[in-house]
Amino acid sequence: MAGHTDNAIVIDAPMDLVWNMTNDVGSWPRLFGEYASAEILEREGPTVRFRLTTHPDEQGRVWSWVSERTPDPGTRTVTARRVETGPFEYMNLRWEYRSLDAGVEMRWMQDFAMKADAHIDDSGMTQHLNTRTRTEMARIKSAVETAARVSSGPEDLFGRRLLLLAGGIRLAWVVYALSEVGVADRLAAGPLPVAELAELTGTHADALRRLLRAAASVGVFVEDDEGRFALTPLAEGLRSDTPESIRMLVRYNGAPTVSGPYQEILHSLRTGEPSCQKVFGMPLWDYLDVNQDAGDFFDETMTSMSARLVPTHLADIRPERFSSFVDVGGGHGAFLAELLRRAPGATGVLFERPKVISGAAPVLEAMEVLDRVTTAPGDFFADPLPADADAYVLRAVLHNWSDDDALAILRRVRAAMSRPDQRLFVLEQVMGPPNVWDHAKFLDVDMLVIFGGVERTLPHWRGLFDGAGFELLTQPATGRWTVLECRPR
Repeated sequence: MAGHTDNAIVIDAPMDLVWNMTNDVGSWPRLFGEYASAEILEREGPTVRFRLTTHPDEQGRVWSWVSERTPDPGTRTVTARRVETGPFEYMNLRWEYRSLDAGVEMRWMQDFAMKADAHIDDSGMTQHLNTRTRTEMARIKSAVETAARVSSGPEDLFGRRLLLLAGGIRLAWVVYALSEVGVADRLAAGPLPVAELAELTGTHADALRRLLRAAASVGVFVEDDEGRFALTPLAEGLRSDTPESIRMLVRYNGAPTVSGPYQEILHSLRTGEPSCQKVFGMPLWDYLDVNQDAGDFFDETMTSMSARLVPTHLADIRPERFSSFVDVGGGHGAFLAELLRRAPGATGVLFERPKVISGAAPVLEAMEVLDRVTTAPGDFFADPLPADADAYVLRAVLHNWSDDDALAILRRVRAAMSRPDQRLFVLEQVMGPPNVWDHAKFLDVDMLVIFGGVERTLPHWRGLFDGAGFELLTQPATGRWTVLECRPR
């Protein structure tokens, strides 16, 4: 006996939007409630192979498997299958999209059979998949229809977008304020009336209603017919308890270390210098050293935001290949600890500024690697780095610095290496081509205004590596955080 499911939902949105959003596998953790991560492994023509990892289930179990799918835009169909079948003998899927007067009908069909020793039989899995699919379809419908409302609009579409661009700073502050008081966390269990929500968040009810109304106009939160507010898929990202949360980033963008320099962006535009120096009277790193609260918040934000990228970076590095690591500028050592957990016999050295490294021990102890880590306080511009480790890591370090300074750091690393089998891993963004969306292009303005650093294209990176005596071994992806693997030349 085999299992079969067949479910459909109608989404009130244009076909291209439904097709593009639901077939962008990399964004599935934001679209599906089930998935914690979606890692693209390879592409061959229209076929993509990827690894999905779930959030823990009710018993705390995490499931992970490799699948592949082939979309056909001409027929608006997708065929897919599990490559790593797990408890299934096989699992084949087909997605169909059909235009209707009410929108786009999205239909999913699954054909499968369970293994004899699986924890559930065909009938039980059919019931589970039907329930799960209907829940996910409803979530996707909400997400796509929200995106359709935001991206569509009156006839003067360009005028509306320009108005949003011109006034976007207002929206940023609205979202910042709602994030700061934790509105999304309070709505995680379901919709609430404004009065109750205001009491829970310690805010003024009418002021809260006005901010929520503005946010809901662009799809961040939604107001129902009873005047209650609820989460949308966009607002889900403002919760503090989800892996895909960007709440810390929103709060960071509203902090004085970001908002202050941006208010003086004209200084950077006219001089090419960080306006941070003008605002605080010193470089950012000095300011963070002398302002404990600002420094602690900065470190917390960087740790929180980088945590989402850890699984992808570990998969690219494959730390089990190495027996020793040096994490240069590694903060409190959370990423070094992740490397060592993947390489149980390895040891590590954490090289960081004295003020930062003093807070590393609790992190390393909590991650059960304290006995395998040596801390090395120092300045990578002035002090020699620990020598002859198998692998060196520079994670989100070099983009904070000018080319001259980045080259000096790379040369310090190169001086510590003496064998051709050693590796340097640079974890950074690689800026993509012109005229396309790329977060690195906005982060590059942060580098200009706040840090004095720069985001770089692949040729730019190759030039730096060549100047420091390294050979780039990988062809990194552009437009996202990636791993550049190098060896000493």
